[in-house]
Amino acid sequence: MGFSFHKFHFKLLISIFCIFLFTFCFPDMVRKKKIENDWFKIEKIFYKTESKKIEIYIKGTVKNPFLVGIEGFELNENSSDVLLFQQEKPLPIGPILLKFKVEVSENKNWIQKIGTTRKWIQIALKNDNGQVTHLQTEISIHESDKKQFRRDLSLDAEGESIRLDGREWRLVSDIDRMDQALLQYVPKSESLLFWNEMLTIHVYKVRTASPSEIYSLLESGKKKECPNILWNLESEKSGKISYSWENSGCGKQSPSSQVAKLYRGEFGIYNIRYDRRSKIGAEDKKRWSDLLDLLPSKLD
Repeated sequence: MGFSFHKFHFKLLISIFCIFLFTFCFPDMVRKKKIENDWFKIEKIFYKTESKKIEIYIKGTVKNPFLVGIEGFELNENSSDVLLFQQEKPLPIGPILLKFKVEVSENKNWIQKIGTTRKWIQIALKNDNGQVTHLQTEISIHESDKKQFRRDLSLDAEGESIRLDGREWRLVSDIDRMDQALLQYVPKSESLLFWNEMLTIHVYKVRTASPSEIYSLLESGKKKECPNILWNLESEKSGKISYSWENSGCGKQSPSSQVAKLYRGEFGIYNIRYDRRSKIGAEDKKRWSDLLDLLPSKLD
C-alpha cells in the first residue's frame, strides 16, 4: 500500500492558503452553499457503510409536488465532477430520507486517508416539465467515522502498513506536532513494547536548520547518552547524510544498532532509520542502507 506521510495535515494548510488567495483575487470562483430553494431543502447529507457497501443519505424536505428525479455529484477542484447516484421517480412532498448506494468503486480511497475529509456535494432536481435546479453543500466526514468505515469495509488506513523488505510492517506509533512528526513501524509479528526491529520516519519541522546541524546534535546527544557507542559517518553527498551506530549495551538497555539517513525534504529535515536490538552485520547494514534510500518513494 502506498503511503502519504501525514499529507492530510500539510495539504490542509496549503488548502487554507489557497482558499484565502482565491477569495481575495477571484471572489466569484469560491463555492457557496445553497441548501434551499422553492423546490427542496437540504437538512443533512452523510455517509454510512452497510454490508461492505458505501451508502450516502440525504435528509431534506420536498417543497415542489412535481419532482420526478434526483441526481447527486461530488464536486472536485479540477471540475471532474463524479456522479454518486441517480433516481428517476417522483419524490413525495414533505420530509424525506433518501438512501443510495455509492456507485463509484474508487470512492473508497478517501476513507483510507487519515483525518477529516471535506466534500462538496451537489444535487440536481428535475420536475415533470423537464426543468432542473441545483443545490449544493459542503459536508465533513470525521476521522472517528472513517475508522468505523474502515472496519466495516475491511480497509487499512493509508500508511497503516507498508512492505519494504518482503515483509509487512505495521504502524504502531503516529505523532504529529507543530515542531515534529514521527511514524514508527515494526514487523507485523511484533509490537511497540516488544520489538526487535523498527522503522522510523522522523521529521523535524524546521526551516533554518540544516541536515548537518541536526546530524551534529544527534551524534553528540547519542554519545552523551551512551559513551561506548561506535558512531560511523558512512557518506555525505547530494544533501543526504548516511550514518550508522552500534553499542554493546547502555545501562539497562540491551545492545542495539541503527542505520539511518538524514536529508531535507518537503516538510523539514527527515531522519529515516532502521533500528535492531542486536548487532547489524556488514552485509545487512548495506542492504538496509539501500532499502532506506528506497523508502521515501514508497511513502509518496
